[in-house]
Amino acid sequence: MNFKIGICGLPNAGKSSFIKLASEASVLIGEYPFTTLKSSEYTFFIFSPELKKLHEITKTKYVIPDYLILVDVPGLIRGAHKGEGLGNEFLSYLRNADVVLEIVRNFKNQNAPHPEGNIDPLRDILIIEEEIIESEREILERNLKIIKKRGEKEKETVMEYMLKNLEPFRRFIEFSEILKEYNLLLTKNWYLLINGEEFNLDKEIKPAFKNVYFLDVKWEIEAKELEDLPKSFYDFSYKFRKNLDLLQFFTFTQEITQEWFIKEGSTYLDAAYLIHSDFGEKFKEAQVIKTDDFFLFKDWELAKKSCKIKTKGKKDKIEENDIILIKI
Repeated sequence: MNFKIGICGLPNAGKSSFIKLASEASVLIGEYPFTTLKSSEYTFFIFSPELKKLHEITKTKYVIPDYLILVDVPGLIRGAHKGEGLGNEFLSYLRNADVVLEIVRNFKNQNAPHPEGNIDPLRDILIIEEEIIESEREILERNLKIIKKRGEKEKETVMEYMLKNLEPFRRFIEFSEILKEYNLLLTKNWYLLINGEEFNLDKEIKPAFKNVYFLDVKWEIEAKELEDLPKSFYDFSYKFRKNLDLLQFFTFTQEITQEWFIKEGSTYLDAAYLIHSDFGEKFKEAQVIKTDDFFLFKDWELAKKSCKIKTKGKKDKIEENDIILIKI
């Protein structure tokens, strides 16, 4: 569904390493600041044991997993909003993402110096907060003048409220729709990934992030060379997908077994449109079975005779691990 995740962090925080781990892409990984010089996009395939098991039953020629899109941007440093380092122009790429994943370093490596001189994840989080706030302030102040001339009172009130309340760890998710056209970073959901050792986050920090994860990216990359997929990284990717409020469902034909991601709360009609616009326009009903039931019967017709296939309408909500057949 082309769900985009903006990757944000200071230089040498491990952003490129994380993308290598998540996408198996040949990204440039360097032990010096500004390894990433421009925005790039990578596919993040999330391993699904259900898709693997389903394909073992269907034995189709093709198996297609769904994926997320990772948007990698240059590292942010203190003073970026004033033009320090590579400046904050790259934040425009983050603004086009659906959510932001902030990666913060908590590991030592003499060959990869920290831009601030020492390891302090709480300080790094605050630096990023302050830079984002100043960037948002500039956008709000510039657009507020335009809004006032247009006489758009509701937007004017919201922007003035945000400007008065801009402070570290404050988010404004409630204004995401009314200010959607401005792609403000503080109206998006933020997720925090601590790269390295675990530690206790301050209570004031946690509310700024929808979820917090701990992962030793370097260790995960080394472990991945020894096995197909380290369990800890699979656990992270599964939880991350769920925390994005994305459900997975499946379809299969004689040729293709496929996994799909869709927003929680979506209907079977939404799923039909996601699969193909013709299915959405000509939708009559959806025949549905849970993966666990299908894994037991291993045959659609046999499952139907056992009353495990349910009929769903346009307004019914799709659920996690549904296998669906759209009738048109």
